[in-house]
Amino acid sequence: MKAFSKFIVLFFTVSNLIAQTWTTYDNNNTNGSLPLVSCLATDASGNIWIGSYRSLVKYDQSTTWTIYNSSNSLVPNDNNVVDVAVDNSNNIWACTYASGLLSYNGNNWQQYIPSNSGILSNFTYCVGFDNPGNVWTGIYSANSGNAGLVKWDRVNTWTPFTFTDNNNYKNVEVIAKDNAGNIWCGTAIGLYKFNPTNSTWTAYTKENTSGGLGGNWVRVIAPDAAGNIWLGAMDFVNNSYVGTGLTKFTPSTNLWSNYIANSQDPNTKVVSAIAIRNNDVWVGTGFCGQYNGNGLYKYDGSTWTNYVNDNNTFPTSCVNDLVVDKNNNLWIASGAGLTKVDFNPTAVEEYIDTVPTQFTLNTYPNPFNPTTKIEFSISKSGRYTIKVYNSLGQEVVKLVDHELAAGIHSVTFDASGLASGIYICKLNGENIMLSKKIVLMK
Repeated sequence: MKAFSKFIVLFFTVSNLIAQTWTTYDNNNTNGSLPLVSCLATDASGNIWIGSYRSLVKYDQSTTWTIYNSSNSLVPNDNNVVDVAVDNSNNIWACTYASGLLSYNGNNWQQYIPSNSGILSNFTYCVGFDNPGNVWTGIYSANSGNAGLVKWDRVNTWTPFTFTDNNNYKNVEVIAKDNAGNIWCGTAIGLYKFNPTNSTWTAYTKENTSGGLGGNWVRVIAPDAAGNIWLGAMDFVNNSYVGTGLTKFTPSTNLWSNYIANSQDPNTKVVSAIAIRNNDVWVGTGFCGQYNGNGLYKYDGSTWTNYVNDNNTFPTSCVNDLVVDKNNNLWIASGAGLTKVDFNPTAVEEYIDTVPTQFTLNTYPNPFNPTTKIEFSISKSGRYTIKVYNSLGQEVVKLVDHELAAGIHSVTFDASGLASGIYICKLNGENIMLSKKIVLMK
């Protein structure tokens, strides 16, 4: 018995940003390292790998941007890197238009094209990996003998798969692995699941799910830790493709749920990227250069928060890709370049070894933009916290939470990711509570 909940329409609200620092990197502040960014991946060392329309870039999250192109690698200068992924051995894989599949182990590059492998096509769309380590690659079916997907065991065996509808062979454009080891593939004729236990395929379409899958062109797949499959799809309506919003499929119950951030704005329905961070689903809209979007959304299960065309947060309206790194930061690929959302900005503490006679709490400058120094004196050693709250009483950041010696301390509060307004800074600990009103003026 198929269960299906039809279009849960939720209007977004713009809420206060909670302890976030947003930083956007582009050609201007990376010495020309970042043209239009198409795809992202992060490796075990925390490096961010960035596919662009003329190179592959590695950013070490410090100061070094390494550009890989035809001068130092097999990455071509004249066609796009459309997908990048990292396998369990920390090898880097890149899909290209016209130059096949590339891999890099940190020392050597390999290229897989029809003349030296079973890749079947020079046009590759996406790459993923199963639990045994097999490499799955989506390819262009028109010049691959009709295959839209190839699995390689990394030894000798290349296994092609075809996806067809009325003799029209289709490409696989996105690949993902869920926590049970199943491989999920998105095509223009539906969603497909490969079960490695019995080597069987299951097809899900708009028709056989009674509209649960809102459209058959599946372009984004993101499994979560609970076993749900989050999807972005498009439907063919009146001779054109339209977005169908965010879809969640729960295989264990066969439940399909559809979510739309704002039913009045069709741009919000074009889901271009999905990332799961803790219990939040981050949703990118609009494929840059293809379909209009309305920026980035965070969905916490009930409320949508929108970030769009805001120089303090997300400076544009289209998203190409999203990834969460090992430190739980969110990275966004867009027409504006590369944006990092740091949810745990570092607070710099200072200490003067002088025992005061009383407790004090001061900030300067006040008003401030965007940083202020919070200085506090404690006359007794113990555990203390410094927290900042918004005007609604919600905690926005915890700057200090540990044992402190008696003395004069200070910490810098960076509010780059917060909206202008009144905030309350509070010192708590050892039977003392002091508060100070601070004003952020941007």
